[in-house]
Amino acid sequence: MKSPAPQILLLATLAVLCPSRLAYAQPVVTITNSPSEVLKHAKFEAIFDISETVASNFQWPYDPIAPAGVPAGEGISVDVLFTPDNWVTVYSQPAFYYQHFDDQLKSNREWHYPTNEFDWRVRFSPDREGAWHYKVRVQDASGITESVIGTFSVTPSEKRGFVRVSPTDARYFEFADGTPFLGTGFSHVAGLDDPVLKNADAFTTFQANGIQLLRVWISSVFGSAWVTYQGLRNIYDGYLPRTGLLPILDPDTNQHTLTMHLDYEAEGDTGWFDACRHQKWDDQESILRNTTYRIRIRYQGHNISGPRNPQFPQYGFVAKFDAGRLCPDSGSGVVLSNYGHDTSGQWDYVEGTWNSGSHDYLPSLYMALENVLEGEVYVESISLREDLGNGTLGQELMIRSSMAHHHYIPQEKAFSLDRVVALAIERDIYLKFVILEKNDEIYRKLNDDGKFVAGGQADNLDGFYGIGRTVNKTRWLQQTWWRYLQARWGYAPNIHSWELTNEGDPWLVKHYEMTDELGKYMKCRVFGLDVGLLDGQACALQHPNVHLVTTSFWHSFPSERFWANDKYPNVDYADVHAYVSTGWLNDPNHETDAAAYYIDYSSAVRSNLDYHSAQNGHSTKPVIRGEAGIDFVSSQTEQPDLAEDSQGIWLHNLTWASLDSGGMTDLYWWLDNIQNQPGPDGLPGLYDVFRPFTLFTKSIPLTNGHYTDIDAEVTSPQLRVVGQKDTVNERAHLWVQNKQHTWRNVVDSTLIQPATGTISISGLRPHTQYSVARWDTYAAETTGTEVRSSDANGTLLVTVNALDSDTAFTVAATRAGGPAAPVNLGIVVPR
Repeated sequence: MKSPAPQILLLATLAVLCPSRLAYAQPVVTITNSPSEVLKHAKFEAIFDISETVASNFQWPYDPIAPAGVPAGEGISVDVLFTPDNWVTVYSQPAFYYQHFDDQLKSNREWHYPTNEFDWRVRFSPDREGAWHYKVRVQDASGITESVIGTFSVTPSEKRGFVRVSPTDARYFEFADGTPFLGTGFSHVAGLDDPVLKNADAFTTFQANGIQLLRVWISSVFGSAWVTYQGLRNIYDGYLPRTGLLPILDPDTNQHTLTMHLDYEAEGDTGWFDACRHQKWDDQESILRNTTYRIRIRYQGHNISGPRNPQFPQYGFVAKFDAGRLCPDSGSGVVLSNYGHDTSGQWDYVEGTWNSGSHDYLPSLYMALENVLEGEVYVESISLREDLGNGTLGQELMIRSSMAHHHYIPQEKAFSLDRVVALAIERDIYLKFVILEKNDEIYRKLNDDGKFVAGGQADNLDGFYGIGRTVNKTRWLQQTWWRYLQARWGYAPNIHSWELTNEGDPWLVKHYEMTDELGKYMKCRVFGLDVGLLDGQACALQHPNVHLVTTSFWHSFPSERFWANDKYPNVDYADVHAYVSTGWLNDPNHETDAAAYYIDYSSAVRSNLDYHSAQNGHSTKPVIRGEAGIDFVSSQTEQPDLAEDSQGIWLHNLTWASLDSGGMTDLYWWLDNIQNQPGPDGLPGLYDVFRPFTLFTKSIPLTNGHYTDIDAEVTSPQLRVVGQKDTVNERAHLWVQNKQHTWRNVVDSTLIQPATGTISISGLRPHTQYSVARWDTYAAETTGTEVRSSDANGTLLVTVNALDSDTAFTVAATRAGGPAAPVNLGIVVPR
């Protein structure tokens, strides 16, 4: 569909026009593209146009009674109803407005040039085979309309479906087909510009080595948390860059609006705000070569005086390229605009034209109060558009044009995330998405009544969490983003979960309530089913495209208060962040013994969670340690000598220790060693350390509901044993480690005394033969299988001789009809 005007950002500040419409006509839906057949658990995507709508913001849902501060009735709600049984069962899925991009690879980078092609789309993954029907339902201020009914068929596939909490063993995740999901992986994928997400070869490597789960921050897509334009002083305020956002009164609307504030004091560039800001991240806009562009910045200027240096007569507010770090001096960079001065409380522009020459990407844009004695500037929007001649301009190219970041979702960012999700599906990698930031400045600038802080008011420091379970403007805006998440990417089985925020307040009840409300929204409300705003109200809808929900805390593990509290039933799993330095166990041994670091925390959180879950009368939860790190008890700096561990013993021991019965999934934070340190195969990266563990666990049905702690006795105190047994199906698995075989001892070339001992596994069937297969945990293969018999008490003995590192065993009964020990391991990690 070629739109008559760019409708994607829909803000007056971006000069976005609404489509022509009849004043009272209802929307008209025209389906333009729809597949006739899809695989089970694969993406069904239908494309359609909507005309005659009275909506003025296509990214906001229609809400006739929006909370204070949100204009009522400006949006449009587009949902698609699906049925597999002729409308007996109906599933709703939100749709979204889509902008097309010219998608190429230039200078070995993704190049996304926005076009003026737009359409509406719905994405959905059907969970059963057979004939399905669907229809589009549209609601705006003019009323409700529906499309004609479409049909498609769903055919069988080998896809395993969405990840869920196992209904038979709530310590673990599993796929919809019951296959266990252990979530081997790591955490520090900081955003869409992380090289890991840009590299298909990296995803191929992850798949080949059995890496399943990446924790990815997408909080840069919506909001201001990772602001594009950063200052040159005091860049970070905590772990987020200072945004420079400040609300001011818009003289055109008499309402407060968000702007980016620059100032220069008479004493110099000394205050909270900066005199200059520039595009910091390496994600500049894609542009055409040898093309003329118009740059235009809408601003207000106050008390601007100069020049500070008389040798340079030009002074004021100016836009430049490549100005370096010389702010606020003159003479550097490429001048793009005129110099702006005072605007008498009204909006004005600095603007200019520029020819791109040989550039494929916009150089770093730089805005400055240059060469001034003092002054202030409030930037409302930044525009870059192709000059098509005769006063005609092309599409808006700035990824974030308006400073009102909460009013729109940048389409280039969304398009990039499409690519990441598609790559994850293709390579069978799963994504734990961090969707918001607790310190996002926008919510600190919004009061609980929906108005901006103004006139010297203190920021609303807890504004991010809203006002508990009530939907105010803050929560409404967040829910608009949540709806978009489900609409655009919720179809994907490879999204493991939505993580509300990174390291929110561990003691704030409003944080608990907000997380539970996220669960209610993403499991019920986004699909059209209401659920109350009270504690303890669980969503009961079984939608085929629902995802898990959680949050994370900067410290501690509030099990009784939150994770195991029946007030919050819509939170699916617990998340703990515990580095050696930030965890509450404060054990120096964890600095050197990675296995102990894992086992101690897995045991601590599991026993705490299980106890409080039992006290509250409901089942336990899976636990992910969303950030782990081997640093110092006294300092959050990764142990530097890990880089000397050429075999990756630290990662090996951390991984194999997870066979313990706590079931905690571990996601390590620092990636330099994992990405760059030569692994056992001699290639860069320790990814191959994960492969033997994945092969070993592939044949273990951990979620069958029968596994308990191995509870083994061992005759040598030098041996560590972790594992589990299934006494119903007469199976067991265990990892045995010489405790001296730590990464620290290996790096220090400490002599490790071999350990010999006997391991007693009790609780098995008496006088029964068991096949005991021994594993080489480094070579990913068995080194021998023997048959042993349990004694009259059902105890089986396994002997370890002269062990200087570690080994693993699988145990299975060999009587007729019993399960066989997995001996044929194969070479390639299966799907």
